[in-house]
Amino acid sequence: MNRRVCMVVKNQLWNDARVKKEARALTEAGWSLTVLAFPEEGAPERETRDGMEVVRVPRSGRLRVSVRKALDARESRSGFWSRLRRHPLKTSLGDLFHSLLYQRRLLALALKTRADVFHAHDLDTLAVCALAARLRRARLVYDSHELWLHSTRHLAETGKLFRFLERLAEKTLAPRADAVIAVTPGRARKMKRMYPSVSPVVVANYPPAVSGGVRDPEIRRALGAEEGDFLFLYQGILCRERGLEQLVKASTMTEGSARVAVVGHDACRGALFALAEELGARKTMVFHPPVKSEELHRYTASADAGLILFQGNCLNHILSLPNKLFEYMMAGIPVLACDLPEIARVVNKHGCGVTVDPSDPEAVARAMMDMAADPGEARRMGERGRAAAMEFYTWDVSARRLLYLYSRLERGRRRRK
Repeated sequence: MNRRVCMVVKNQLWNDARVKKEARALTEAGWSLTVLAFPEEGAPERETRDGMEVVRVPRSGRLRVSVRKALDARESRSGFWSRLRRHPLKTSLGDLFHSLLYQRRLLALALKTRADVFHAHDLDTLAVCALAARLRRARLVYDSHELWLHSTRHLAETGKLFRFLERLAEKTLAPRADAVIAVTPGRARKMKRMYPSVSPVVVANYPPAVSGGVRDPEIRRALGAEEGDFLFLYQGILCRERGLEQLVKASTMTEGSARVAVVGHDACRGALFALAEELGARKTMVFHPPVKSEELHRYTASADAGLILFQGNCLNHILSLPNKLFEYMMAGIPVLACDLPEIARVVNKHGCGVTVDPSDPEAVARAMMDMAADPGEARRMGERGRAAAMEFYTWDVSARRLLYLYSRLERGRRRRK
């Protein structure tokens, strides 16, 4: 076995800490690795980074550009083409057509890697990795970062046609994978119930062990905190089901006792910013663009507390143990967290924060004011969290599980031969 791996991910790699951690662990163990990802502004189409080859695959091929230009020209001359272009059926079929074109480009590039293992990151890359593995007679790893089919965001943003195809893909292909990875024990148990022949391996999304957090005054100012302010930080994707609407409302009730910084990619298209403007929350809140995963620890350590307010409106969140929980703990800051069972279990076990009903802005505001009023206890909770993170929740633990899984794949391949 030549120990070549091809990972496929449908995002911009720069901000996906999990994929980069897994890739680095494999390259350090001697695997030759290629990652196919979305393009990044200012980044080359191909580069070698941290021992792995990164290939950024354009989402719009020449055929798609040609079709779009033709439709633009016809739409300007005919109302029929304008109505057709907006028709829901045309939109669904067009999205499917363009998705298939992109999948075809991914498949061609994946096959060129001549990989021995194709590693699909999340459900939207499973089909192309499964086909590549079949054509190459290689191994298939399905790395399920989320319970994709049970995510509110997925259901809200995906049309019926794609939901059907994704359900079919997971039901058909997950049991055929040589290894299935889940991020949390709860999600692993759910996948086992959904697909009894699957035995997921839990590779938790823990952060790497780093030195204790140091507050950076410049970062605190960039996040809107003046000297003496108690700064709460939310880091991650900005979307409604993560409790950010409730956070905006809560921030208007904290009576100036706390500042709130939100750092991450805006998936709400400005809706949260507009709500903050409407409610007057901009006096206490700052919205900061996302930062590279390698730099995020400095921002986290510069805050006084971390926020996790996931709403319990989907099974994906109910069974979630988000990486931000362990990043807050590693940075030595306390956590103000939702009372969902998996998250609350960790927070309460280690006494590293407080839990609250995330659907109640008044309860969130009271918890924020209580924590800000006792900074000494907040620091002690943060210290307990960091001690627990260093003992139980470092990436080294997860990396060992990942490498053990890959060693099993390698031994199995040798037996086949």
